[in-house]
Amino acid sequence: MPAWGDDPELLATFRAEVEERLASLQSGLLALETHQSPRQVITVLFRDAHTVKGSARMLGLEGVLHVAHNMEDLLGALRDGRFAVRKDHVDLLLAACDGIARALPGEAALDDAALTPLVEALVAAVAGADPVSVPTFAVAPVPDQPTPAEAEVPRQSSVRVAASKVYDLLDAVGEADLGARRVEQTTGTLLSLAAEQARWAGVLRQATHRHAATLPPDVALALHRLVGAGDELSGTVRNLRELVEGHRGGMALVRDGAMGLAMVPVRRVFAALPRIVRDVAQATGKDVVLETSGEEVELDKQVLDGVADALKHLVINAVDHGCELPLDRVAAGKPPQAVVTVSARSVGGTVVIEVTDDGAGIDEDAVRDKAVRLGLLAPDTTATGAALLRLLYTPSFSTSETVTETSGRGVGLDVVRDAVEELGGSVEIRSDTGAGTAFVLTLPVTLGVLRCLIARVGHERYAVPVPGVVESLSLRDAELHTMAGAPFVLRHGVSVPLLDLSAALGLTRGAGEAPRAALIVRHASGSQVAWAVDRLEGESELVVKDLGAFLGRVPYVAGATIDGDGSVICLLDLRELADRAVGGAGFLAAADAAEPRKATAVPGVKRPRVLVVEDSIGVRELERVILEGAGYLVETAVDGLDGASRLRDEPADLVLSDVEMPGMDGFDLTRTIRRTKGWENVPVVIMTSRGEDHARQAGLDAGCSAYLLKNEFDQEQLVSTVRRLVGR
Repeated sequence: MPAWGDDPELLATFRAEVEERLASLQSGLLALETHQSPRQVITVLFRDAHTVKGSARMLGLEGVLHVAHNMEDLLGALRDGRFAVRKDHVDLLLAACDGIARALPGEAALDDAALTPLVEALVAAVAGADPVSVPTFAVAPVPDQPTPAEAEVPRQSSVRVAASKVYDLLDAVGEADLGARRVEQTTGTLLSLAAEQARWAGVLRQATHRHAATLPPDVALALHRLVGAGDELSGTVRNLRELVEGHRGGMALVRDGAMGLAMVPVRRVFAALPRIVRDVAQATGKDVVLETSGEEVELDKQVLDGVADALKHLVINAVDHGCELPLDRVAAGKPPQAVVTVSARSVGGTVVIEVTDDGAGIDEDAVRDKAVRLGLLAPDTTATGAALLRLLYTPSFSTSETVTETSGRGVGLDVVRDAVEELGGSVEIRSDTGAGTAFVLTLPVTLGVLRCLIARVGHERYAVPVPGVVESLSLRDAELHTMAGAPFVLRHGVSVPLLDLSAALGLTRGAGEAPRAALIVRHASGSQVAWAVDRLEGESELVVKDLGAFLGRVPYVAGATIDGDGSVICLLDLRELADRAVGGAGFLAAADAAEPRKATAVPGVKRPRVLVVEDSIGVRELERVILEGAGYLVETAVDGLDGASRLRDEPADLVLSDVEMPGMDGFDLTRTIRRTKGWENVPVVIMTSRGEDHARQAGLDAGCSAYLLKNEFDQEQLVSTVRRLVGR
């Protein structure tokens, strides 16, 4: 597989990336001294320096690598408040940017030795030197002769430069395609009119024959010519329809051709990975081999550019954190050489890129301990699985105790998630203790033409990108239940909050109309939300544009397209809507509207404490709101194991638990409560969707005090049951 330096176009891509990051660095540094929140600026600068360092490692530029690494050290010290930002610090960092720019491959490039004063000055600054010495560089010589044309070829063929022209072309193709659809609709109207005219012309012809002897000659001639013109018109309209159909086919070819210009194989990014694996493995004393597949799978250049850094982070983490040392692997019964696999495959309208290692897997205990130290989890938590691994996306979250040139700074997985979600994709973590870890990135093939579901809400139609939809379903066949007046849909044993898209968008629905379909989207926390729509009108490929400077950023709208009839169809960002709904008052509106009866606080009387154990964020939050509104002090646990970890605390006055939960279900939790000293007599209320007789009996046998069904109870029933069992 070729390396970066072996391919002029890859080299041009590298230069463009570094130059863009350097421009961002210099802009941020100039604003750093006067910014009211320098820490926010430094965080962005830190990421830019980290990216430059990674790019330098790929190309083997050791001098640039050391400069960027020490820039990170200085920015990290400023970010952590070890000393205040001074002008000489900014001057030194700007000089470092200049040095990196001068050291990029090309004529008169600085060698590694010329960068040594920069490295030494940065090291001294981190050590606390005051003032800091700022090295200077000689002015680059101006060549007597113009640069040969061949030297400009890589820069001119840069992916980033070519892409803008391609997307301008796609915009023009979209406009032309819209025009073709309008002509097609007009042609259909003409065909209908021509058919109607031909029918009445036939009637007129028959009438002319019957009364030919009494008609004036000029009238008879006019009628004859009129009928003949109608026949010719019908033939012309049919020919027009054939031309339009051919034109639409040609426009499709043009659009596909333009998209083909914007598509590049993922091998462009894969080519940089062997060097990364080699360098990181050598730095960490590991023996790692890289295996790749699917190099010819193609992605939009914008998508590939956007995911390149994320992929690099994942490969570095796979080697540095995932793979074990040779001796440790042998002791675990594995071959001494670890394997990191990077694969790409096309799945429908998406591309799935997977980074896998055969290492020890993610240490959940280390993740849990770090989360507790950061205050993200309670000290006695026993959170496991996907809910725990999602904490790895927290900014500055790292289980590494040491800082190296490869990792350990907390820059990584939050960058990966942000980059992928910015492209409209998703990332998933899978880990198997002792067997390895996999990061699965699902990306749209292109950003220019999106495959969308068309949903009707009221009198409007909206487009929803297919990659953002987990599942679509008919509400007629779905299993629905309500909780405190809020609807939920049961999918694969999980209760998913069901929200009305019409209400969220402030639209009105006609009398007697009701939503008939729903779209399930993934929330950023890993949970799911279902949006009810009036109906789904199919799937279509749309050329979507942004709303332009006049409208600017409109909440929940990612762009728009124009249908053949001239109507505007907005592209909705349902995940942004879900963020508001689950994270704020929007999701709890149904519970708030129910106006739960609040208990009057009595001075000197301790409020009863209720422990809610539920793995569904929607159900958990609704139960919390209802019980807190009734005057109870509510604590929550994310699953059965998390709930069991609370048994070391002072007993609660009541436990409200779901049944189906990962790790430990509600029946096992109830039995554990009954066996725990001090908790033996605590009432346990089971609330579940399982209404079978054997499930009820299992709950009673486990020792539950009450068994409620989610699809039957209302908030008054829940509150009255809790009050009856608690006694107040």
